[in-house]
Amino acid sequence: MQKFPIRRQKYAHIFRAKKYLAIECQEVWKGSYFSRTGWSSYIDRASATPKWIGENFGKSIQSSEYFNTPGVPLPRETVAKVHAECGPLMLAFWGKLAAEFRFKDWKAARAKTAMVFACWDYELTDQIELRASKGRGGGHSGWLQGEDQGTVFHVSINASNEELGNVIIQALNACKPNYL
Repeated sequence: MQKFPIRRQKYAHIFRAKKYLAIECQEVWKGSYFSRTGWSSYIDRASATPKWIGENFGKSIQSSEYFNTPGVPLPRETVAKVHAECGPLMLAFWGKLAAEFRFKDWKAARAKTAMVFACWDYELTDQIELRASKGRGGGHSGWLQGEDQGTVFHVSINASNEELGNVIIQALNACKPNYL
């Protein structure tokens, strides 16, 4: 019987709207949640240089935490506690962004965006996978198999900030955002 390697992953999400670019750190507990301790940040889109994007994304993906123990189920109480702690932090982050960029609320700030899903199997590889998304009303989804040509990008965690930022921009440009 073939044994597959355990995949411990770190996650981050990158959002681009007409007014801003945001990087959201995730933590993994049977799904991903807004990180309680990781690096999340945003900037006016006009000021979002490849170097800034790469530097802040690098901080975000490296500060993401993986809490699952393969083969050991998480108690529902643990998942409920994490959800209760992460939710208000996510709302505070997006609420501050919404106020700064004059959106009605956090939902409006997040609604019309391009989004890239970033995943790194940090114990297996130095390659980060960046997946461009399709806009789905108020949310985002991946592309169906066969439709995803040119929507998946890879970059080394050891790349320069500028190189990392440029690959993220390519992935954002491959998105089908909600605002088109």
